[in-house]
Amino acid sequence: MQTATIGGAMARWPAAVALALAAAVFSAPVAAQAPDPARLTAAREMMEVAGVAKQFDELMPLLAQQLAQSFTAVAPEKAEEIRQVFAQLPAKFIDRKAELIDAVASLYAQELSVEELAAVSAFYKSPAGAKLLSVQPQIARQSMALGQRWGAQIGREIEQEARKELKKRGIEL
Repeated sequence: MQTATIGGAMARWPAAVALALAAAVFSAPVAAQAPDPARLTAAREMMEVAGVAKQFDELMPLLAQQLAQSFTAVAPEKAEEIRQVFAQLPAKFIDRKAELIDAVASLYAQELSVEELAAVSAFYKSPAGAKLLSVQPQIARQSMALGQRWGAQIGREIEQEARKELKKRGIEL
């Protein structure tokens, strides 16, 4: 029974990482010097052309689904109620994407010039950039599934190695 619990926790690491990254962005202190308004505008445009808002719209339901699965694993007898609660949450938070977009745009504006941001925007408007944007959601979903399988496998291997080493030390789990 412990094996399933530890392996299951490792399988959910992508959701935890996404949640931690979001928390880090929202809790990070604001930089002392705001980026140049022209750079900030260029960064927002680049993010718009790159489809960041659309990616966020697709991420929210996936994040809620993974969190619902985590809660259900803890309280399986309440699975239906948990699913109902998490089904309504993405709509409640989807409008907050502007907060994240503004914060990330500020980061891009601090690191890239207006010219560089315009070049990135131009790439996303090009045929190759448009193709990348069209396949990105599928690749992201497949990557998440790969990451979950990889995390579960690594979790099992770590657990096996730990049990083997602990057994050598006289600890049976």
